[in-house]
Amino acid sequence: MRYAILSDIHANVEALHAALEAVESMGVDAILSLGDLVGYNADPNECVRLVREREIPTLMGNHDAVACDLSDAVDFNPIARAAAIWTRDALTPDHRDYLLAQPEQRSLGDGVRLVHGSLLHRDHYLLSKYDILENVRRMDTETPGIRILLFGHTHNQVAFSCDGEGNISQVSSPRFTLRDDRVYLINPGSVGQPRDQDPRSAFLLLDPEERSVEFVRIPYDIRACAKKILAQGLPRELADRLSHGW
Repeated sequence: MRYAILSDIHANVEALHAALEAVESMGVDAILSLGDLVGYNADPNECVRLVREREIPTLMGNHDAVACDLSDAVDFNPIARAAAIWTRDALTPDHRDYLLAQPEQRSLGDGVRLVHGSLLHRDHYLLSKYDILENVRRMDTETPGIRILLFGHTHNQVAFSCDGEGNISQVSSPRFTLRDDRVYLINPGSVGQPRDQDPRSAFLLLDPEERSVEFVRIPYDIRACAKKILAQGLPRELADRLSHGW
């Protein structure tokens, strides 16, 4: 079974169209999302509609939670908060109800778990060695045990591997084979707002049976997305950052 893993679409329909078009040419068996369909950009309803029409399983991201009034935006920076409030008003009731119904985690079987932030919490950032090790410990104690943790939220396309001694290494290759003696924490990057200095839309190809992982980057019409942000009166910083990938 070959999967395309998307995350952090963030209401960027230009990037989502580009990613889905690329996925269709790659012969995957299923598409999965790690959440945050909305927030930051100007097409929340269109992005939710596309995910629903294609029956793509997704998760509850932190921006999704704010958009459907499950949580507030008190921890957001002022720019993110302004976009979240705009999104809350722009989202249709039907799409809001859809987001509200999404789980915070999913399991694929074969030791694969999908989360938005981390195993510890939807809003948790998996960045430091301490945070990674905390999740590795949880992966080991879960029943059944988790060998591959797919996470989003940081908008960085990255993979970490950990051996039985707790030694963590970052995987540097865009294509790699999963080893049986290691566990992996893998972020597909952000479809709609990358923050790793590469402005192209990001996603991941995963084949658990073949033990293969491939990071993918796809160009999209950044200018069109940025124009919509400005036309809706959203903060200019949200438009400007897209072309820089941060």
